[in-house]
Amino acid sequence: LEDLNVSWDVVADKWERKYRLLLQFYDREGHSNVPRRHVEDGENLGEWLQMQRREKKNGKLDASRQQLLEELNVSWDPLADEWERKYRLLLQFYEREGHSNVPKRHVEDGENLGEWLHRQKKKKKRSTLDPDRYFRLTKLGIDW
Repeated sequence: LEDLNVSWDVVADKWERKYRLLLQFYDREGHSNVPRRHVEDGENLGEWLQMQRREKKNGKLDASRQQLLEELNVSWDPLADEWERKYRLLLQFYEREGHSNVPKRHVEDGENLGEWLHRQKKKKKRSTLDPDRYFRLTKLGIDW
């Protein structure tokens, strides 16, 4: 059966196929931030990557697979990474301008930093802003 290319481990073969698609995406795009609904060669690569994140979060992702994904700089928490990226932009603004009163329509390095900060203030008002994030923003003198 081996001569006929019969697979003995269908689950492992499927994982490896999706990983190769992720590698293809990474080589083409230069990153592994696959949109959740992205389809690559007929396969829903975004959903697969989301499933790998859930597996890791639940302690069920095989260490060797985790290592392979980390070699492609897979983000395990893209929303937290996005928040950190925007925070660094705010820090950049603060260091340059000497304050954190970002106009709502202000764009910093191609990102609408003002709108992001406005959303943080809304979260604070609704008591849904993470306390650590509130503390970090307050340290920059955010006027709540």
